Amino acid sequence: MPDGEEETLLDEDAMMLGISLPKIEIEESHFYLMRENIQVIEAFFVLDGCAWQYTSLGELIGLNYPAARVIWNGLDMKLSKDCFEGVMLFTKTIANTINKRLKDKT
Repeated sequence: MPDGEEETLLDEDAMMLGISLPKIEIEESHFYLMRENIQVIEAFFVLDGCAWQYTSLGELIGLNYPAARVIWNGLDMKLSKDCFEGVMLFTKTIANTINKRLKDKT
């Protein structure tokens, strides 16, 4: 998909559901990913947003782990205990950051 097209489709879908998505500016940054976290990042991003869980008011709770497990199993991804704990920490951090930014904008 060309740059921006996916965002436009997401905005259109949200409008159909009566949801107003906030515009978040993303700053370019460079960071170092430690080797032991590569599997965590791969396990998280392979979910492609398909396993998020929200409250009835739209606040992000985190991952729906049974749904995530279906995706991981379907892709034959075996997560070690350490990897799973890393995904849980990464998910919690992202959910807290997103929810804080959304509250700060209101």
